[in-house]
Amino acid sequence: MIQMLIAVLITALFFLPLHPVWWKRREFRIWIPIRAVGGIGYGIFLFYAGLLDQSVTLFISACLPIVAIWLIIDNTVVYMLVRSFRKKQALVGASIGVVLLTAFLLFVFTQPLFIADNRYDMADGVEVDEDDLDPVNEESIPIVPRDYAEYRADVMMGQLDNPAFYTLGNARIQRVDEELYWIAPIEYDDFFRWFRADSVPGYIMVSAENHRAEPQLIETPMNYVPSAFFHENLERHVRMEYPDVVMLDTTFEVDEEGNPYYIVNYGSFTEFRRVADVDGIITVDPATGETSQYDADEAPEWVNRVYPPHIAQERNDWFGIYKQGIINRFFGREGLTQPTGWGAVDSVTGVVDDNLQLNWFTDHMRLQNEGEEASRSMVGFTMFDARTGELRYFRDASGMLNGRTAMDLAERTFRRDDYVAGTPSLYSIYGQYTWVVPLMDRNSVLREIMLVNASDENVYGYGDTKQEAFNAYQLELSSEVDGDVVPGEFTDLVEETVTVERVYHWDREESVTVRLWLEGEERIFTLGSSSHPEAVFIEPGDDISISYVDNNESVQPIEELDFDVSQ
Repeated sequence: MIQMLIAVLITALFFLPLHPVWWKRREFRIWIPIRAVGGIGYGIFLFYAGLLDQSVTLFISACLPIVAIWLIIDNTVVYMLVRSFRKKQALVGASIGVVLLTAFLLFVFTQPLFIADNRYDMADGVEVDEDDLDPVNEESIPIVPRDYAEYRADVMMGQLDNPAFYTLGNARIQRVDEELYWIAPIEYDDFFRWFRADSVPGYIMVSAENHRAEPQLIETPMNYVPSAFFHENLERHVRMEYPDVVMLDTTFEVDEEGNPYYIVNYGSFTEFRRVADVDGIITVDPATGETSQYDADEAPEWVNRVYPPHIAQERNDWFGIYKQGIINRFFGREGLTQPTGWGAVDSVTGVVDDNLQLNWFTDHMRLQNEGEEASRSMVGFTMFDARTGELRYFRDASGMLNGRTAMDLAERTFRRDDYVAGTPSLYSIYGQYTWVVPLMDRNSVLREIMLVNASDENVYGYGDTKQEAFNAYQLELSSEVDGDVVPGEFTDLVEETVTVERVYHWDREESVTVRLWLEGEERIFTLGSSSHPEAVFIEPGDDISISYVDNNESVQPIEELDFDVSQ
């Protein structure tokens, strides 16, 4: 608190006149206290309300223009009101102000032209290929979009005492006990609700893997939250204890035991406040206000995101447009890319790897001219590790469908239902780059999950559950895609002769899917009539010879069928 007061008083000094006449003549001197009060107000705005870092670069960028403007005003006013004051003196003083202000503005607008290489180096992207993208277990792939998670959490808030006192905070996806959840803190609705309530009651967890799982209301009183005021405001509480750090972002997470924490990502600026780097995190216990500071590489294991999404988006931009420097950016434009705009809340979306580690994902398209129709294909995609800041660029996906195209395809498929596609994510599923697109109705209720093959828009599957969507997609892959399709782990082709116990025909628009219950098996085998027309004639009791790649899942596609229709 003392350091903040000192910073406010230092800011006030920049509002005091530098011209000696203002201190000597009574008619000018009476305005000095008013200017000082204005400076104190400006300091309070910067450091108490704005919660900015109390650093040298901040003082220069925030106060140098103020000094320049006052030099111009002070010398002009003195020249106009004091007859003994010479024009040359006024001109010199005002000119100094004009030069300072002009130099500052020139620096602000031209500096980006000289730091393009530094920004590209900060992004530090590494080009990799599909072998570096480990397949993720089907059960762990999140299919619940943020909008639906917030919809269900909002419904859950009806269970609170005095629900009108509170509102729902931003939902963030995170790993808890080896499962993925959308977790949204409860916040105060406004100042008067904060004044009347003792605390916020807790947070809400919504499964990101199973949209039919019931949300959980975790009741745990929290006092230090972003929507609180004065000393209980979370960011202000952190700023009081850490006056010099640059606070980059604030998010809500829980540890392995479900204890809530606010995570404040902090860092520092280089290139005179143009390039931000993440130095670490500060954890805040919202019940007690207790804080702990960690370097980025020493963050607790349960912390999902050391690098916030806007840092990932910023570095994706730099990686795409600053290849080969600033001249190539505007003239040569060789090899330049830009992240695809999805029209979603987040410009990057959270996806997980095989260890459920969070990555910020976005796909890239070729750099567009202003007003040009957006590209329908991607030139690659990136995975930005949310804990280490490592940026990996998968260029081998060049020419495949981008996220915007996958969303459009999903919406066209359900045009009659008027469903809206949520933010897409890309995974390696069954050895294929695959878009996972959730579809919601106009009330943000999740209705369908659609999987779209990134190499071929005609290969897709959907269902109102994750299992149905994966089964349908798996069947399409096994019957439509040429090449190396991997329905599961890499195994040898299994060939056997079996007896059919039961048969089910699933009529679809394009063909019939035949599902078989085989003697001695506890799972379902499937094949389509488009690739195996004779399959529609299979009856219980028939002996058939089949070949398949064992995927160890509950639904197993059949690769080859040998069946004597005459039997």
